Amino acid sequence: MARPFAVIGFTVFLTISLLFDCDTGVTVAAFAAFTAALVVTLFIDKLRKQGALPCIFASAAVACALLFCAEQFVYSPALAYSGKTCEVSAVLTDMPEIKYGNYYYKAKASEIDGKPADLKLRLVFSEPPEAEPYDILQGRFTFYTLGSSDSDFLAANKADGVFLGAYPENYDYSVISVPEREKPFAKKITDLRAAIKNSIYRILPNENGALAVALILGDRSGLSAETAAAFHSSGITHIICVSGLHLSLWSMLIFSVLKKLRVGERAASIIAAFGVVGFMLVAGLTYSVLRSGIMMLVFLLGNVIMKKRDSLNSLGFSIAVIALANPFAVGSAGLELSALSTLGVILCSDFVLPKIKRVFGKIKYKSLTSFLSGIASSLAVTGAASLFTLPVILKLYGSFNPMVFAANIVAVPAAQACIVLCALGAALGFVPFSFINLPGFLGGMIAEFICDFAKSIASVELLRLSLSESGAEMFICAFLVFIALAVLTVKFGKAKPASACTACVIFAAVVFTAFSLSERNETRLHIVDCGNGTAVIASRGGENLLIGCGGTNFMTALNIDRVIERAGGKITAAFIPDGSEESAAFFIKTAASHRPAAVYTDCLVSGASLLLADSKINGFSQQYSSENFTVNSYNFDNNYCVIIENDDICALICFDEHFDMSLLGDFGGADVVVSCGAYPTGIEEYSFKYAALNTADGLKLLPSSVVGSRAAGGICIIADKGSFSVESEGYGDGV
Repeated sequence: MARPFAVIGFTVFLTISLLFDCDTGVTVAAFAAFTAALVVTLFIDKLRKQGALPCIFASAAVACALLFCAEQFVYSPALAYSGKTCEVSAVLTDMPEIKYGNYYYKAKASEIDGKPADLKLRLVFSEPPEAEPYDILQGRFTFYTLGSSDSDFLAANKADGVFLGAYPENYDYSVISVPEREKPFAKKITDLRAAIKNSIYRILPNENGALAVALILGDRSGLSAETAAAFHSSGITHIICVSGLHLSLWSMLIFSVLKKLRVGERAASIIAAFGVVGFMLVAGLTYSVLRSGIMMLVFLLGNVIMKKRDSLNSLGFSIAVIALANPFAVGSAGLELSALSTLGVILCSDFVLPKIKRVFGKIKYKSLTSFLSGIASSLAVTGAASLFTLPVILKLYGSFNPMVFAANIVAVPAAQACIVLCALGAALGFVPFSFINLPGFLGGMIAEFICDFAKSIASVELLRLSLSESGAEMFICAFLVFIALAVLTVKFGKAKPASACTACVIFAAVVFTAFSLSERNETRLHIVDCGNGTAVIASRGGENLLIGCGGTNFMTALNIDRVIERAGGKITAAFIPDGSEESAAFFIKTAASHRPAAVYTDCLVSGASLLLADSKINGFSQQYSSENFTVNSYNFDNNYCVIIENDDICALICFDEHFDMSLLGDFGGADVVVSCGAYPTGIEEYSFKYAALNTADGLKLLPSSVVGSRAAGGICIIADKGSFSVESEGYGDGV
């Protein structure tokens, strides 16, 4: 077996990924099946000598055992505290993250109700405590399960080993300041990160500086919602997630400088390895950083011991090490994206790039050969990385923009230049009396270009393809089956690897486009969980209408963002019933991320006019008509409702739980009624298929068996020429 670590690492990766969201019973059954298969292969001489199958089954069985033990002996005991209020002593381990108007701290509980403990927590405060990292908090805290309603948020926190959130009961806590000399070495790393961040912001006190901080430290908290959405929509989010791009840049830069200074290859590799470890610590030791760091250290170790390296083996080894330390890490979207994109790049480098060089090598003019070969190679590498990460992208966002290929050719070199220049600028910022910081200013100019470039690419909506959650799951299953068939075809000599890869690419492109186009002809009515309020997003043919934006759930803005992202990432028109804080409290936050082309309202909330300078403002009762929808809005003495119609559906959306249907006169009835709190008065006289009641106790859909709540997410009603179906949407208050 030529690549044992590749086989082991990816078997563990795939096994845990597939079983991550399953019950422990399924994990136990899988363990039994893999163990039985291992025993069978060991008794068959031909299979045993081959080595690959026994290794695969053994690795899969070990992966099942690791996941089961982590669930039973780590995760489940921690959840025993959920819902309880206890006396807690905890150490803050990081600076706060500010989201939704709250302050979130990473902490480690050392004592719970007087008993020793070792439990990571996510503490939430409405007002920040007067504490520094590694100070101690003591008081009464109530625990809750993180990510109980959001599988992506759950996976991210389980990967970090943080299973519980906690908030202080009646602000009943105290802070014990720990002297600086008694704080651990990790505090110095935190201080160094803060110093680098502050140095960059001194040079670039704007969003250019925020992008530089994201590129160097992976800290994206300073980016505006609009810019972050643009990076995602354009497909270049990976450049602001510290991973192989950043580590390879720094290590190779250090290595090259040392070689120029005539330092020996072994000594240069050892020094570069220390530089890699230092950058890993400063970048925060996320799993994408760990994966790329381990691979880079293996590469440099090969230079020291003069051994040949194999990239697939190194990648598999890094995954196996991370999974052994924490099986939940495999469920991290960051590690999944990092590992799969790296796999795509490696395979592309091994099988595709040599052929590209041979093809363009036939051109007589070397400069033209280098240019065309470089463009083709960049497109091939980007395509391979995008193809391999497509299942995870669809699972997270439900959309894909083919402009990613062109975007990466420009964005990646620009990001590399920005990283180096801004890092030099930050270092120069530490020097006293440094009045001129040319690297910092040049880096800022490149950062501004990257932001503008991302926004311009994101604005091209023509090619953007999106799928619903169920559509994405169907596509992923079909794609994986096709890949398995392609691998078997190659294995048994019926096709060449290049032909199989080409077939997989064509299959993915054709099937994904077909799925996306078929869904564009459906009407989707997304009823968003927002507590005691009403928010609906109607989607069809790439057009998205936002009706209402209020409620009492502080997660409303985030929930709306998630639905819009899945629906295509853009609001065509927004219908806001009035300007009061009660019914449109979250509209400013939503408008900051997704600025609608048109807004229908009689009164904007304070501050909204600045955000909506490019939007056309209309009266609330003015009719809206497009190829996909006709919308009529009514205001009966501050009693608001909206009727939205097309060939698929008629929906009545009421913004007052005591709305009187008689106000609508000869209204003929609706397929769907959405109301805040209760049925509208007089609704009994009309027939309807579904009634969605958005109450403080949760989101309920009647008479369907589908029931949502803030523990389960929102509801999507799908209509296609009189045919209706219902899906529960998996987001919620995963704070």
